[in-house]
Amino acid sequence: MEWRAVAMALVVFSAFHGMAEECEQDVCEFSSGSPRLGSGAMFDKIASRYDLINRVMSLGMDQWWRSWLVSSLDIEENDQVLDLATGTADVAIMIAQKHPGVSLVSGVDPSENMINIGRRKIQDLGLDTSVVLTVGDATDLRWMTSSYDKISMAFGIRNIPDRMAALKEIRRVIKPEMSSRLAILEFGEPEGGIIQAAARVFIHNVVPVIGALLSGKWSEYMHLERSIKEFPKTEDFADMLAQVLITLTQMKQ
Repeated sequence: MEWRAVAMALVVFSAFHGMAEECEQDVCEFSSGSPRLGSGAMFDKIASRYDLINRVMSLGMDQWWRSWLVSSLDIEENDQVLDLATGTADVAIMIAQKHPGVSLVSGVDPSENMINIGRRKIQDLGLDTSVVLTVGDATDLRWMTSSYDKISMAFGIRNIPDRMAALKEIRRVIKPEMSSRLAILEFGEPEGGIIQAAARVFIHNVVPVIGALLSGKWSEYMHLERSIKEFPKTEDFADMLAQVLITLTQMKQ
């Protein structure tokens, strides 16, 4: 059987079809990367102003990008949905609001402070029965094999040191159905002409300064600039998906 996933520089990678034969047990063992960039400690420091900074740095477009991501999932009635690197739960909330017929939206993030802010937002919106958030690691998910119909991840995969382990876990917990889908939204280093050159200047020089000024955390936003620069090119990330038997069916930039 084949599978499908979607991703976004800005890229949405969309894929999935099929279940990895090597994951026949309820849990697959994967080595964890070190140092743990994905531990959440960095995001704990900027959690209180994270949403505001996102809106300012993206010129208000970040919610539109997330909406694009959610649309790529092709969510159906009674789907079980997993949102990885959920942060303050913007994507998880959007899924529950746009698709009230979903069975459950589970959000996972390694930052406890981000999760706590997300829980308050969910409670304020009255979505407690639709969205459940958990502090956790994308490379070591607690759910059994074939638990989810749809999986999303926005701006999180580049912060995971062992990306292959995370992709293997995604491959394990998603259901082996033709309708199953993974959608990953991510920044990449812009390449090409004048517009792309301007985007590179914005990412490398403007974004870190805005983030540092609004949060008071210079090193955290220098990491953002570096992580975008060092993230694999779209074709290389597509190769990583293929290595874990995830078939890329759609890529939007």
